[in-house]
Amino acid sequence: MAFKLKTKGDLFGYNEKLSEWGKPVFEKNLEDGVMAEANNDRTTFIDKSLTEKEQLEAVEHEGKHHDQMQQNRLQYDDNTVTWKKDTRSPSRVYKRDKGALIAMDSGKSDHEGGDFEWEDEARDV
Repeated sequence: MAFKLKTKGDLFGYNEKLSEWGKPVFEKNLEDGVMAEANNDRTTFIDKSLTEKEQLEAVEHEGKHHDQMQQNRLQYDDNTVTWKKDTRSPSRVYKRDKGALIAMDSGKSDHEGGDFEWEDEARDV
């Protein structure tokens, strides 16, 4: 009687095709309007509904955020996002408030997927 062994991806629930060593990609049902998320532990979540092309683009985009986090330029938790453009720039802290980010120094508000330097940099991939 023959049997088929499961792959590592099947066993651990990650997408083997999109994952790299130390950067696993997991497919999940994400919030409306969220295509992917780069996590502090170097994992990436992508929405299950994405096409193959959208998955590749999302993983590439989130990879840029992983690079920003590894360079200590981007950090975030459930309450804040901290961004440092370069070594000469001061850090800017944004408070999360119901899907919006509010700059702590200016009070300027924008939607989380909006026009922020870390997103602009990741779009230029």
